[in-house]
Amino acid sequence: MPTLFLLRHGETTWNKNGRVMGRLEVPLNRRGIVQAKHIAKILSRVKIDAVYASPLKRALQTAKIVTRSIKAPLNIEPQLTEVGFGRWEGRNFDQLARDKTYNRFIESPMTAKLPGGETMRGVQRRGLEALRRAIRKHPQGRLLFVTHGDVIRAILCHYLRLSLGEFRHLRIDNGSLTAVDLNGPWAECTFINYVPDITRLGHQRYTGPDPTQRK
Repeated sequence: MPTLFLLRHGETTWNKNGRVMGRLEVPLNRRGIVQAKHIAKILSRVKIDAVYASPLKRALQTAKIVTRSIKAPLNIEPQLTEVGFGRWEGRNFDQLARDKTYNRFIESPMTAKLPGGETMRGVQRRGLEALRRAIRKHPQGRLLFVTHGDVIRAILCHYLRLSLGEFRHLRIDNGSLTAVDLNGPWAECTFINYVPDITRLGHQRYTGPDPTQRK
């Protein structure tokens, strides 16, 4: 029975300021580095067989900090990269709240294609394929996947048997860890959005407007 650990990269300045990063290369800020170090201490108590990381700088920085503590091989997995937000990359989420195309995406994330980007269904499909390839190599292993918030949400919708349209209801903070145990067709989420310092909960900026509070 493999165990999958899903780790969102640490905080960046763009996370803090509510800007869309997408595929743009944005490094961790000072707080993001501290978050990665905290998670590394937690994971050092667990034997991890392999680490798979998104190729984007913020995810690789997080993965490298963690692997220094757990001594597991690090693999770059392009299928774990952030959602391709196309022409929205670099814009502020507050600005996008007034964009009709963005609001259509919020209302119908399963089918709405981002301008110049991809659909959430495609994100879910490629994320799950990355996990399955790793599981085939380590069918009884403990595997760590360092990726991005919406990728983790899409993956969790599959294992929790939720409609992908509900993915925004799953909170995944920067530097948070989620665990899923697999047993054949059965998946059990052991914990979701664990952060070492519980006092941080509620202080991270939500990356995306609440669709029920549109202006």
